[in-house]
Amino acid sequence: MGFFDDLKAAAIEKVKEKVKEELAELGIDLDEDDADEDADEAPEPEPEEIAAGESSPPAQDDDGGERPVSAWSTPLNVTTSSPPSAPAAASSNYSPSTSFPRPDADTTFNEAVQKLWDLDARLIPNQDYKIDVQSSKHPCNKEDAAEEPLFTYVKPAVFRKRPTFTTFVALLNNYSAYTGEEEDVTEQELQENRAFLNEVMKTAPMKYCHQYCIAKGCTYKGKEISGSESEFKRTLDSIWFELYSRSGRRNMDSSGFEHVFVGEVKNGQVSGFHNWIMFYLEEKRGNVDFRGYIKPKCRDSSTAETNDDDPVLTLQFRWNGVEKFVGTCFIGVTPEFEMALYTMAFLAYEEDENVITLDAGGEMFDLNVKCHKYDRNTKVGSCYVEALAHYE
Repeated sequence: MGFFDDLKAAAIEKVKEKVKEELAELGIDLDEDDADEDADEAPEPEPEEIAAGESSPPAQDDDGGERPVSAWSTPLNVTTSSPPSAPAAASSNYSPSTSFPRPDADTTFNEAVQKLWDLDARLIPNQDYKIDVQSSKHPCNKEDAAEEPLFTYVKPAVFRKRPTFTTFVALLNNYSAYTGEEEDVTEQELQENRAFLNEVMKTAPMKYCHQYCIAKGCTYKGKEISGSESEFKRTLDSIWFELYSRSGRRNMDSSGFEHVFVGEVKNGQVSGFHNWIMFYLEEKRGNVDFRGYIKPKCRDSSTAETNDDDPVLTLQFRWNGVEKFVGTCFIGVTPEFEMALYTMAFLAYEEDENVITLDAGGEMFDLNVKCHKYDRNTKVGSCYVEALAHYE
């Protein structure tokens, strides 16, 4: 039994209880009956067909009923067949794709990122979550252009029904924000890291990421990426969760995951902090002050307004009183989408100039996927997208 396979049920229950208690403190009740909310949802899309010879039995929910294949401990299949097109977005009850074409050595980064987007069971704006972008501003403008929070609502069921969201949230309070302060990693926190990697590796985006890195002949620490999922999870653990010193004081004070998804404070400024879930929860705690969005550029003479359903936003905010003058993040995507995107960029490409065009359902975004490497190119230093243009 491998390192990632021997998590006891009790450890998983601890993760669930931890998240439940933390969210309850923010007024997010995971026991709340969301039947009334679900009644207003759009019909659940039909799951994509599984390739011939493959099957995936429905999992059982706590009440004995069937639950989505994205729920706890359900495998996905990678095939060479081409499934029907994935829906543009997914509700909190969405059953994600269970099959997808295998990438090959000729698959470009742009094609791979678009496939990740199509596979992602992301949330539906104005249904699973609501935001209020308010007013735009120039990055140098220190005035507050947003009187209200960015997020007005996120459906609680998202954190209860989606294992990758649950295990992701459990990780967010495991770090000290200030560089130079040694991180103290407990056994429970190590188990939480493993639980998260176990869950994301059951999803289509991360399985596609794994296959893409194999097809591209990617290497890590001088060895080719293994076809074994257990070995790939060990690689992910090393890339994202192993500690290193960011302050230069030899204190093991940082990791790729902390920097990208949680955020840090270094030299009096917010560094990293590129995740919408962390942003939402910190807004709920009163720790984040949203101060307006940075208006995107436009291509040629076309225009594209920033709206409350845009999946990519460049923001300005304060975190515990510390400024983040410019930060871009995806909105409504799953943790596995971002983990897959940035892992592919880290393993297969250079640090900068990874420019792609993302078709987000008619809204087009030119993005530069930046991935700075650390510790002799063995750890993520930072990963994020830079919005170059937004057009229709």
